[in-house]
Amino acid sequence: MPDESETKQREMFEEIGALMGGIAKAFELDESQTITAVEKGTIEMSFETDANGNPFVLATYGDKSARLYAGAIKQESDAQH
Repeated sequence: MPDESETKQREMFEEIGALMGGIAKAFELDESQTITAVEKGTIEMSFETDANGNPFVLATYGDKSARLYAGAIKQESDAQH
């Protein structure tokens, strides 16, 4: 049975994978393009909270921005309505 440290590492890995998948989907990139853009800092990310108190990651790539919530992606133009 995995110990608590292994469980937390697996959960963190799953969350990072979900974040990367959300970024790829939001900006219509494949896995390789997403990884390269994040590594080079071409995709900027910050932790934010919306007006309802919901946490999200604001990802910006070029002139596009997207809010990445747990289980949902909102393009920044959609999120402002």
